[in-house]
Amino acid sequence: MRTTTRSRLNRRTVLPIVVLAASGAAAGGIAVLSGCGSSASAGSAPASIAGYVPASSPLYVQVSTDTSGTQWTNLIRLGKLFPGFGTMTAELDAALAREGIAWDTDLKPLLGDSAAVAVTSVPTNPSVLKGALTDPAAALGRAAATAVDQPVMAVLQIAPGKAADVKALITKAPGGMKETGTRDGATLYADTMKGVHAAVTEESLILGSTEAVVSKALEVKSEGGEAALSGVFRFNEALALLPDDVFAMGYVNVEEIGAAASQIIPQVGDLAGGQATGAAAMSVTAQGDGLRMKAVLVDAPQAAQQTPYAPTLAAQAPSDAVAYLGFNRLSDTVDRAISAASGAASEDRKKQIDTLTNQLPLLLGVDQADLRNLIGGEHAVVVSGTGETPKVTLALTVADGAQATTSLTALSKSVPVVVKQFGRTDATIGTPTPFSEAGVKGQVIPVGDMSLAWGVRGKLAGIGNGAAAVTSVVASRAESTSLAAAPGFVAATKGMPDQVTGLAYVNVRAAMPMLAAKGAFDGEKGARARANLAPITQVAAWATAGDTPTVEVYVGMGK
Repeated sequence: MRTTTRSRLNRRTVLPIVVLAASGAAAGGIAVLSGCGSSASAGSAPASIAGYVPASSPLYVQVSTDTSGTQWTNLIRLGKLFPGFGTMTAELDAALAREGIAWDTDLKPLLGDSAAVAVTSVPTNPSVLKGALTDPAAALGRAAATAVDQPVMAVLQIAPGKAADVKALITKAPGGMKETGTRDGATLYADTMKGVHAAVTEESLILGSTEAVVSKALEVKSEGGEAALSGVFRFNEALALLPDDVFAMGYVNVEEIGAAASQIIPQVGDLAGGQATGAAAMSVTAQGDGLRMKAVLVDAPQAAQQTPYAPTLAAQAPSDAVAYLGFNRLSDTVDRAISAASGAASEDRKKQIDTLTNQLPLLLGVDQADLRNLIGGEHAVVVSGTGETPKVTLALTVADGAQATTSLTALSKSVPVVVKQFGRTDATIGTPTPFSEAGVKGQVIPVGDMSLAWGVRGKLAGIGNGAAAVTSVVASRAESTSLAAAPGFVAATKGMPDQVTGLAYVNVRAAMPMLAAKGAFDGEKGARARANLAPITQVAAWATAGDTPTVEVYVGMGK
């Protein structure tokens, strides 16, 4: 048992030791920069490395090892903005030293363009999650042990003419690997105590969690074509949709993982609306001003349900907005959620859902047409202001402003009654009072020690934590004073298409005082958190629909 445990632990930590070393200083940068990070493109590097990976592999991650490339240069420069970067690179050097390896002289000269890690299968044993509700700790332990035992492989491109040096490096004493034979022109090695097996060819170092994994990699490379991941059309199609110059790229076989998950938890397929299909590809690009990440889905019709729209409400948000979350047609999302819940429910539960959906308009005093007018267009949550209590507003574009006013007036009366009827008898909700400011007309409703307000101007409505919050978004605004024109927002959303399915933005530096007022940075841990957040300027993200839905994220960084 002791030997098995040690093998598992070392398999987790030692298996990717050469690949981890190959990532070098970038590995420290990746850890500091939220675990992301290649001048590897979607072309020759994947074709070479992924040629060793079985076609059915569910997970593949590739990282640049071109240490003289732009991506490494940018990532290291960004990493140095963070207080822990120097410590992490020192720890990496120390870890390599314990293996008898020096980064600059022993390893760096041996590196080719890229390194990759792949999981070649996923667990399908239902017993992994047996008793998860009654004994979650035991189920988690089984899941962790199963994950450790999953076949894992890594491939490292070797610099031209450096194969002999790699062989010398991995057999270097103390604790070096032992040569065990040859296969398909490769020299085989093993360290059974650490649970690591390897093969060295003229172009690559292959590492595997078992001898069978390494043998399979060599077999796949020899067979070529569709036996390898590099020969899978979906893999190449997905990677082709990523930027050309990236620090890291990944591939997930959604269909393979979905099928395995459905065997363990049959309800997974139902929740996904049927069998999960397709694949996802992801990339991280290191720029001079931050990181850009992109994820794309291919051959996944189950993900193409969102309706794209042209975001306009950023032009209503104030330029100093701390956060912005834009989305569209909430009514459609609610309808889909009710339909999905009803479709997967028993007959009794379906009747309950139907009864609730039929009675809710009566309880609220508004009909479906009223609700669709309110939540059938573009929406945005806007956070602005300073101090411990910021202004928070839900902005709604409506088809009919007069109808919206009538609906919100009715809701002001009915919602307090519904809240008390369903258990909050202690809720202190006062009488609505009208307000009119900057062309916005609405009501303010006392709620305990705070207030809730709504207001309408033309075809724009807002619900927020006070009249000032509502007016700050719903009132007429000059374009130059809007978030849409703010330099930080413009830079963060550079490259965003005209049509999206959602948009999010956070001005991290503007949010810092709010977090501080809430005590987020109190004490030693808080001070460390503040220091680690300080280099991050802003974060933006958006999603698109269509045949290949995408999600893109930008994390701005600077001094």
